[in-house]
Amino acid sequence: MPTIKDVANKAGVGIATVSRVINDSGYVGKKTKEKVLKVIDEIGYHPNEIARSMTRQKNHIVAFVLPNNKHVFFSELLYELEQILFEDDYKVMLCNSSEETYKEIEFLNMLKNNRVDALILLTNNDIEDEIDSKLPIISFDRIIENVPLCTSDNYTGGQMAADILIDKGCEKFLFIGDDAQGVNTPVNTEVSKRRIGFNERLKERGKKQIYNFEYPLGNYLIQPEKAREVLLKYPDVDGIFAISDAVGFTLIKELEALGKNVPKDVKVIGFDGGSKFFDYGRKLSSIAQSPKKIAKALRDMILNFSDNQPVKDIVLPVKFNEGDTT
Repeated sequence: MPTIKDVANKAGVGIATVSRVINDSGYVGKKTKEKVLKVIDEIGYHPNEIARSMTRQKNHIVAFVLPNNKHVFFSELLYELEQILFEDDYKVMLCNSSEETYKEIEFLNMLKNNRVDALILLTNNDIEDEIDSKLPIISFDRIIENVPLCTSDNYTGGQMAADILIDKGCEKFLFIGDDAQGVNTPVNTEVSKRRIGFNERLKERGKKQIYNFEYPLGNYLIQPEKAREVLLKYPDVDGIFAISDAVGFTLIKELEALGKNVPKDVKVIGFDGGSKFFDYGRKLSSIAQSPKKIAKALRDMILNFSDNQPVKDIVLPVKFNEGDTT
């Protein structure tokens, strides 16, 4: 990785001169300044990023960009992340993008302008061209080229859901959830692998009646009237895998309103494992992520950035939490 010394050597000036250019402090001749700025641009550094690496000034703030913090799993993850980063003298700044691209770009600019030390990005928008992969950015649940990824094993989770529903005797299956949720340009995220793993395992095991209903849910929620519409469209389904626990619970309420018994007539599995946040008088069967383990992984990645250590992708295991709905 290029250093301030590389900039100075290539420009043929001293490190102090480069520092003055970056910080706009002290006199530097016009031609020399232009030469230094040209080298900085060629190397690919943002001036403020160079200044930060030189001065080692830190804000001890990590920005977490979310489409919306109403999702209960994200709320639990934020809680765990705030707790564990506080132990390392970091604070978490919640950045609610409302799935707006321009907001996400503004949050990225906070990092470029040295207002936060690192940024965790969860986006469903097509903003790869706006991301400087040389900056300390962690992508959550989305593969972005040259940006380290933290995610759960969504594909295995989908396979688990299929195996459980088959082993419980189900024959007609439904996956419900929009896993390409970009507002402007839909993009496939790591969450797509929940559906892919589910469908592929069903086919491996010889199941042919597989339905997929994709609807722009937003925040992994579904309106009751839309849930009922789906259930009326597929009245013979006896095994449902929902993209989130929130969707799963809404489906259960509508199934029962339609006179179906869960789990006798229809078995339902959600995804997240955060069902303790729902008060519906029962426990949802769910493919569970671990907010605490995800928070620890994010913390380790952030500290590696801080120590200039390699930051590698992390895919965390999931497990099945048996509830009352299978």
